[in-house]
Amino acid sequence: MVQNLALIFLLFFASSSLALDSEDIKQDKSVSLATIADSIAMQYQQMGWFSGALLITKDNEVEFASSYGFQNVEEKIKNSIQSRFNLGSIMKDFTKVLILQQVEAGKLKLSDKLVSFELGFKQPDADKITIEHLLNHSAGFADIFVAEYRQNQLAFDTLNKKIKILINNPLLYTPGTDRKYSNYGYVVLGVILEKVTGKPFEELLKNNIFNRVEMSSTTFRPVNSHEYQSVRYTFQYNGNLRKVGIIEHPSPDGGIESTVVDVQRFYRALFYSNKLLKNSDAINRHLFAMDGSHWGAYGGGQGVSAAAEVDLDTSYEIVVLANTDHLVAERISGRIHSYIKNGEYQPIRQLEKNFAFKYYQSKGKQQFYKHFKQVYNDNGYSRFIGRTINEVGMGLLKTKSWTEAFDMFEYLVSLFPNAPQAYDSLAFAYLSKGDSEAAKSTFSKSLTIDGSFKSDYVSDNYGHNNTFK
Repeated sequence: MVQNLALIFLLFFASSSLALDSEDIKQDKSVSLATIADSIAMQYQQMGWFSGALLITKDNEVEFASSYGFQNVEEKIKNSIQSRFNLGSIMKDFTKVLILQQVEAGKLKLSDKLVSFELGFKQPDADKITIEHLLNHSAGFADIFVAEYRQNQLAFDTLNKKIKILINNPLLYTPGTDRKYSNYGYVVLGVILEKVTGKPFEELLKNNIFNRVEMSSTTFRPVNSHEYQSVRYTFQYNGNLRKVGIIEHPSPDGGIESTVVDVQRFYRALFYSNKLLKNSDAINRHLFAMDGSHWGAYGGGQGVSAAAEVDLDTSYEIVVLANTDHLVAERISGRIHSYIKNGEYQPIRQLEKNFAFKYYQSKGKQQFYKHFKQVYNDNGYSRFIGRTINEVGMGLLKTKSWTEAFDMFEYLVSLFPNAPQAYDSLAFAYLSKGDSEAAKSTFSKSLTIDGSFKSDYVSDNYGHNNTFK
């Protein structure tokens, strides 16, 4: 016990010293960008959160490159600059390029109507959706992560299967009148590309992008036998990594396995050459904001975090790729970019869910219920507390920590007694534990609040009809 206490104090003071050092460094203009960037990345690695690679270039010359953590934890293979990571939603920029190439070739127009491609969309106002609406997330589609998809993502292994998920669902709003992020819209764009060109999406990526800019280490799909293929891990509420592997198939809304070097090549070619698109074309410049000061692209999912910052004022590119999650790449790239622009960056904090679980462990259930909301705000966390508590609870369900998980979901209900989502999460906890009757009974409270509510987790609403009776 004495040794353990000594170790705890040692770790505490070591981490405090690191925080103080980083604060001093970021104010010292004589310290190199490489030192700052490495310090930021190392702090995330030391929390157990970041495992990946980092590349910074200026005027297409390397300013700093380094790797952190393990490509494969079980086999103790360290990450390197050659390691391949999933890009998540950065894929959307590749899909956008492919669409704009077809616009340049005269095979598509941004004003083309979705219904002209005869894909089966017949909802009211579907005839108003254009290619541009799909590109800009203003078509009115919901996101693809409905319960049907969440329950078995690997079952949707073709674009035709994915497009059927929402093909009959009502639009959320009249096309062009609002903007809501939709992965599904980019699935639709992929189907359109295949129909217009007569070629598989994967082939278009390879021939029209990868080969053109010499992305020789990049593929559409993971290659498990590849020497540098990373394994994906999720960062848990207790600070440990858990292997998650591949949970969904790549498609035009998310995917690609690549390196930091290849991603930088893509963005350099896109913004500073005509290899992918005509750089002088007004449509291209508008849709990629080439006359602005910055373009940022980010991706995330279980075991996936990717970020690319293109600073058009200073000619810097920052690429961070990780085989861990919770937007860690974006948090690193954003702080480095902030330092480049402003000479400072936001403080580095624990992930919200880890902070919450640590407080719960140290204070116990009653004190947690009584004080956590205020403590959360006082410590500078601005993310919606309901999402944080839900994430902790879902993580606890994964490890079958039933008591702690139910504490979280009951706290969530106490915070938001009029939110159907809170009872949906609690119902899912009962279902995960094997109590389907309690799950159904609990979800009935969601339907009492909103009779049209659909579970985020279970496609049949735990056995209920969608309309409460």
